[in-house]
Amino acid sequence: MHAYPTLENFFAAYFHQDWAMEHDTPDAVVACYRDGESPEQVSRARAEAEALLGEGLDEDALGERIAALGSEYDPTRDGATWRGWLQRLAQDLGEGRSAD
Repeated sequence: MHAYPTLENFFAAYFHQDWAMEHDTPDAVVACYRDGESPEQVSRARAEAEALLGEGLDEDALGERIAALGSEYDPTRDGATWRGWLQRLAQDLGEGRSAD
């Protein structure tokens, strides 16, 4: 069992190998998760993302950890860093549900 079960579920279920066929952007994936899951689930995912950031891993180790948790998205291909992307993800998960 991983230390980040909610984050692992999020990455594996939403950032799977075909995520780009279902969503136009990584931000759209995050919004879909945030708007579709319970507030408690989203809050746990955010807390786990913040805890992972708090481990102080270097970029390579952080990327490896995120991939090991099931994410098929690589933010470095879009010019971002693993840390920057995870920080933004945590922030976006804390923004609440989008208006319909």
